[in-house]
Amino acid sequence: MKKKYLLTAALLAASCAPMQQQQNLEQRLSELELRVARLEEQQKLDEERFREINRRLDLLAQKLGREELERVTRETLAEKREEVKEEEERERPPSEVEEHYRQALSLYQMKRLYEARDAFIEFLKTHGPNELTDNAYFWLGKIYYELGNKERARQLLLTLVKKCENGELPDCNKLPDAYLVLAKMALEEGNEEEARKYLSILEERFPDAEATERARALFYREGS
Repeated sequence: MKKKYLLTAALLAASCAPMQQQQNLEQRLSELELRVARLEEQQKLDEERFREINRRLDLLAQKLGREELERVTRETLAEKREEVKEEEERERPPSEVEEHYRQALSLYQMKRLYEARDAFIEFLKTHGPNELTDNAYFWLGKIYYELGNKERARQLLLTLVKKCENGELPDCNKLPDAYLVLAKMALEEGNEEEARKYLSILEERFPDAEATERARALFYREGS
C-alpha cells in the first residue's frame, strides 16, 4: 500500500512540471501578443500621421511655389521621422547594454560609490564601444573624484577626452561635462592656467552647453 502511495505521488509530481512549463509558455506568448498588439496600434497611428502630413502638403502645394514646397516637405518629414524614432525608442525594451548601464548609474545615484565603481568598471570591460561608453567613463571619473582619488579621476576623464578626440566612440555627449570637472579640479589645485584652458575649449566648441555656463560660474566664485 505504501509503495502504491509513493508511486502515485511521484506520478503527480512528474505531471506538475510540464503543466508549469505550459503555464510559463502561455504567459510568455500572452506578453508577446500584447507587445505585437501595441506595435500594430502604433503603426496605425503612424500611418494616420503620415496621411495627415500628405493632406497638409496637398494644401500647401496650392499656395506655395515648388521650391518652398520642397523645403517644407524636407523639414516636415525630418521632424516626423524624429518623432517616430523617439516613439520607437520609448516602446522598445532596454538592451542588455542599457540595462547594465542603468544598474550602475542607479548605484551611483544612491551613493553606493564602491558598488557603482565596480559596476561601471565591469560595464567598460564587458561591452565594446557604444553610445553609453562616454557616459560610463564620465561617471567612473566622478566616482573616483568623490572617493578622493583625484588622480585616477583625472586619468579617466582625460581618457574620455582622448577617445572622443580620436573618434573612437560613437557618442560623446559627456565630453563637455568632462571638461567642466577637469576645470573644477584644476581650480581646486590652484592651477588657474589649466582651468582656463578647459574653459576656453568649452567656450569655443560648446558655447551653448550647460557645462560651459557652469565652468564660467566657477571662475566667478573664485573671484578670477
